[in-house]
Amino acid sequence: MNRLLKATAAGALAVVVAAPAQAENPDIGVIVPTLDAQFWNSYVDFMRAGAEELGVDLTVLNADNNPDQMIRSLEDLVAQGVDGIIYTPYWATAVPGLTLTRDADIPVILTDTYADFEPQDPMFPNYLAFVGPSDRDAGRQMAETLFDAIEPDEDGKKHIAVVNGTAGTSVAIDRRAGLQDALDANPDVVVVGEVDGNFVRDTSQTVFESLWQGNPEIQGVWAANGGTATGVIAAITSAGQTAGEDIVVVGMDLNPENVDAVEQGTLLFDIGGHWLQGGFALVMMYDHLNGNALPAEQANVKLDLLPLTQDLVPQFRADFPGGVPEYDFKDRSRTYNPDAETAVFEMTYSQ
Repeated sequence: MNRLLKATAAGALAVVVAAPAQAENPDIGVIVPTLDAQFWNSYVDFMRAGAEELGVDLTVLNADNNPDQMIRSLEDLVAQGVDGIIYTPYWATAVPGLTLTRDADIPVILTDTYADFEPQDPMFPNYLAFVGPSDRDAGRQMAETLFDAIEPDEDGKKHIAVVNGTAGTSVAIDRRAGLQDALDANPDVVVVGEVDGNFVRDTSQTVFESLWQGNPEIQGVWAANGGTATGVIAAITSAGQTAGEDIVVVGMDLNPENVDAVEQGTLLFDIGGHWLQGGFALVMMYDHLNGNALPAEQANVKLDLLPLTQDLVPQFRADFPGGVPEYDFKDRSRTYNPDAETAVFEMTYSQ
């Protein structure tokens, strides 16, 4: 990943020369919900590549799927006196985190999970921006693809299971709302049961095994993210059945192992690319700390995501070698390129 991103940055040398001789090198703290999930490792890797290019000192803390640890991590970063903080406010930590940082005069960008109010709200002027996925639309696309792949059972119904993410997060709520949109339009689909997989593989595998044992009629599974889908597929495989044949599974994130699963046919559909949100937030924060204010109309970003089915895998691999799009951090930064319009872009296929 680093080599690719460095190579793309090389094309921006003329822009760098035109920029200030030395941009400030801020200390930016990052907190992720868990590093047990592949998605968050991809998120951090992309941010680290950007930090290296921009000259940012990046401190990454892991909340380890623990609300108390999320707050402690915020307190630690405030005590360290970092220049800016980028974090994902799982477990209703937006308000306490923004209060801590507002009182310390530290700017914040939230990613993935949004607050109940807009960025740059007068109550929290330090809340610069939100960057995250259009979860409801993604949840709907996952559901529609799943429903289309299932044949009605003897009772004329299609029977599915739902493995949700971390309860109470806007991510889980919005993805489930997208599923509900599709359910409302397809009365022949029956949800036989729902469980919370907490967005991680092992929990998802365990809870799905229990749900499936009591509901053997399950024909398909709507899995809330990549780790959840991987756990469901592992449960199906452990039971001696074949995902994609005996039970159809859809998921979200475009993790490398999920791309492989789509290619192999064990995962019907995946959608994602939103781990890029961390790198986008890094550029926004860097520019803010270097005196480039973020316009309010660009402060609330919800990304449309890239869908993937088996027939699209060759195009995906051609367009995104190693799963990584080309991204020039300096060219996207107003500090280095005054003509840069936005740090954000959405992944699309070239054909």
